[in-house]
Amino acid sequence: MSSSSEQGNQQWFERWREGRIGFHSDSVQPLLARHWPHLAVSPGARVLLPLCGKSGDIGWLARQGHCVLGVELVGEAVRGWFEAQEEALPSAASRTNFDRFVSPAQIGRAAVTFDVGNFFHLEAALSDKIDAFYDRAALIALPPAARQRYALKLAELCRPDVEGLLISLERDERRDQGPPHVVTDDEVHRLFAPNFVLEKLEEQRDERGMTDIVWRLRRRAPLSC
Repeated sequence: MSSSSEQGNQQWFERWREGRIGFHSDSVQPLLARHWPHLAVSPGARVLLPLCGKSGDIGWLARQGHCVLGVELVGEAVRGWFEAQEEALPSAASRTNFDRFVSPAQIGRAAVTFDVGNFFHLEAALSDKIDAFYDRAALIALPPAARQRYALKLAELCRPDVEGLLISLERDERRDQGPPHVVTDDEVHRLFAPNFVLEKLEEQRDERGMTDIVWRLRRRAPLSC
């Protein structure tokens, strides 16, 4: 791993340790609740959430009957999710490059699994187990140099026709003040169009001059030789 990647990772550990997590919300993202039902994702599907933090979206997806796999670099974030659910942190099961924590299914909620470690180290073999994905915080958390690698990793983990939602961000100010980072429409197309069919679903601007843009992505079939 490059030194710049290590420095970027360290930044997130420091943010969580110091409580600088203004990006976090306990509530479900309204764009997720509005657009997820229109995807072809059945109850019981396994949904991947890269860089999931302790988002309220995790529980919302589990309450829709989906088995959620959240991947998070910072263990403190996962600990915080269990505390918010008033659950004891389960014992970690060690797997290659990750510590796994599983919250059992409850009434009205499917099981939630967290893999704590570097998203880029997920095995490609996981692809036959991922049925859908949702990215609210991963792409816009990454610096420009890491976004191409992220788009390729997501494509590697998805079988053909797997669908998901991606939320990108733009600001009125020209200068990027991230994270969360500005990712323009042109960059979204450049990163994902080679491997996904893209459809822009909605733009939502807030009083701070920030615009959330929600995309529907569907994994293309690999080209035949």
